[in-house]
Amino acid sequence: MIKQLDTALNKVNKMVGVNVKTPKVTTSKLKYSRFFTTVVGVGGLTLGIIGPSKSLLVLGTIGILSSIATTNEIRKY
Repeated sequence: MIKQLDTALNKVNKMVGVNVKTPKVTTSKLKYSRFFTTVVGVGGLTLGIIGPSKSLLVLGTIGILSSIATTNEIRKY
């Protein structure tokens, strides 16, 4: 999915005439991203369940889903 997005962004950049370099994705960067989103997700879920803030519950859920998606991308590399 990351490669497809990178290809689409390069096409848009050429059509618009903008020279934007996208950073190269490595396995170590994906693992760091997975770690960070897992921490944010678990923290958000915990605080959302304990406290009255439903927005933290939503943030935690999005963090966990992002971590799952990142894990799938790591498997592809």
